[in-house]
Formats: sequence, C-alpha cells, structure tokens
Amino acid sequence: MAINVILRGIISVFAIGIAMVAFMPAVWDLYYNQDLWEDAPAEALATRDNIYATFMALPLFMIGAVFLWAYMSTTRRDYGY
Repeated sequence: MAINVILRGIISVFAIGIAMVAFMPAVWDLYYNQDLWEDAPAEALATRDNIYATFMALPLFMIGAVFLWAYMSTTRRDYGY
C-alpha cells in the first residue's frame, strides 16, 4: 500500500509541474502582453499582479495537498466497520 501511495504521489507532483510548464506561458501572456493594460488604472494593475502571484503560488498549495493526501492515506485506521 505504501509503495502505491508513493508512486501516486510522485506522479501527482510530476503532473503538477507539467501543468505549470504548459499553462504558465499562456497566463503570463494574458497578464502582461495585452493592450488593455496600457491604459489601466493603478488599482487594476495591482489586482492583476496579485492574481498573477496567486497563480505562481498555486503549485505549492497543490503539492501540499498531495503530501497531505499521502499522509492521510497511509495513516488511516481500520476499525473493522
């Protein structure tokens, strides 16, 4: 069971990395290479930067969720119900 969880965890972390490599260029293009940001007020630019920073931090939370899942799946108790 533990080997299964370890392999699934490794595959999950790898998949998160591949998804970030695949989608972050598109997100960067949407945030910084659009003409509408040239005339945007400072509040809109600050919001854009905060959302981009959130997307950059998202893989950390996703990897944390994978580790939490792996820990919970290996330490669960079977009470015979």
